[in-house]
Amino acid sequence: MMVEIYDDKVPFHIQQSIYNFILNSNFRIKGWFDREDIDADKQDLHSQWSLDDLKSSKLDNYVNEIQSFNTFEKCVVNLSKPGDYYYKHAHGEGSIAIVYYANLIWREGWAGETIIGDRVFEYTPGRLLKFDGTIPHSIRPQSIIGPHYRFTVSTFFRNK
Repeated sequence: MMVEIYDDKVPFHIQQSIYNFILNSNFRIKGWFDREDIDADKQDLHSQWSLDDLKSSKLDNYVNEIQSFNTFEKCVVNLSKPGDYYYKHAHGEGSIAIVYYANLIWREGWAGETIIGDRVFEYTPGRLLKFDGTIPHSIRPQSIIGPHYRFTVSTFFRNK
């Protein structure tokens, strides 16, 4: 299973810039259709970013250090709230995902982990997590004692 963890790659002043860009992004309510057996009324708050948005946020330089943008597909900012629920899903053949944990502070007990296959990855501010998108994965929302919003920036690429 391909999973790569990059901590301490994004300097804190850039993390702040990315977080502020997220806070000023437009979010949509309608959810995903990753699985046909899931209620279509499920709401997943997200913001779809263009490549220009990713560049304006200043995250692109750090993603580009671990993945060439030659096969860029899309970028989505996911916003979770306590009480949200998520299902295991996977992306199409050749998919590569890079997830960036955007919250500036995260404390023990706040949950919000990412589960890839049978491994659990703690939510760590500023972390980049690169993995094979065909591996079933999911997130746990933050606990009720955590912040109101948990942000991740997911950038997707396709191996051709």
